[in-house]
Amino acid sequence: MAKIPSEPYDSWFAYLTGIGPGLLLCLSLGVLARWIDRTIIPDELFMVNYVLLAIVLGLLVRNLLPLSAAFSPGITFSAKICLFAGIVLLGAGMDLTRVFAVGSRALFMVAISITLAILFCGQMARRLGGTTRGGHLIGVGIGVCGVSAIMATAPAIRARDKEIVTAIGAALLTDVLVLILLPLIGHPLGWSCNMAGFIAGIVPSNTAQCIAIGYAYSTEAGAIATIVKSARNALLPIVVLVITYVYTKQGLPVGEKVRVSLLWHKFPKFILGFLAAALLTTMGAVSAAGIAVARELSTWFFVTCFVGIGAGIEVKELGRHDVAVIGLGFVTTFLLWIYVYLFVSWFF
Repeated sequence: MAKIPSEPYDSWFAYLTGIGPGLLLCLSLGVLARWIDRTIIPDELFMVNYVLLAIVLGLLVRNLLPLSAAFSPGITFSAKICLFAGIVLLGAGMDLTRVFAVGSRALFMVAISITLAILFCGQMARRLGGTTRGGHLIGVGIGVCGVSAIMATAPAIRARDKEIVTAIGAALLTDVLVLILLPLIGHPLGWSCNMAGFIAGIVPSNTAQCIAIGYAYSTEAGAIATIVKSARNALLPIVVLVITYVYTKQGLPVGEKVRVSLLWHKFPKFILGFLAAALLTTMGAVSAAGIAVARELSTWFFVTCFVGIGAGIEVKELGRHDVAVIGLGFVTTFLLWIYVYLFVSWFF
């Protein structure tokens, strides 16, 4: 977890003055991204949302304008601290009891799909010239809940900004693929709403896209997709804990075991805030208005974070292997599609 205020600053005033220029830049571009999303981008193009726009604006500013060093501390703050705050507030929109609304077979099915996506992407990314870490990030994004899962996992595995952007790109593009193909394939083949709902709930990455794709097929498919996707989202803290354990164990000297104290040191503490917020919502301690405010604040923290991530990358650093790793997301999506089809055909 990042220290606030960080080492170079001897007071809060100096710290706020240091991060001010970069933070204001990222926030301003975030406002612009959300304005474009709300007023210019039509609803039918939901894949072109504030996430993508914020990253692109950050990339453009970093690579087309001469930014002075004074902006760097605030850009770093936006990419990291705003991320932590956004994830904690994101928990207020989660009702943990919804996971029990799905049957045990469906929950088992989701757990398998997440595990397979992470393991497959980790192994294949390394063979394609990327890193296992970057592959795991893509696997988490596609397997669990898209951008939210990517941003929650990135600190635990110390992912680089370029790996984060690559994973987000893979998640967003695969959602477009499922949106186009599900109605084109499902309706002519006479797929049931149950089949379409499970595909929409498991194969796409991001929550809004899963639900939209399900309802685009039918109302019943949309309802099923919503429930299944809720189960995936609820498993996010468990995934982060397991990945933290694995990466902690890999970094230890030969023969040394993972201690609880060491795992606690490595575990991203903001996940506890996420769980606490989710628990309060589940217990009914947060009103509907409070949940709406938390979601809106979470979105603002995230959009500022995404601008910061984009502003931390130079386009010339992106190589052919990054494109290949994004292509891995499409392969993983097809494999998940086949898995869901077979599982639902055999067990439901």
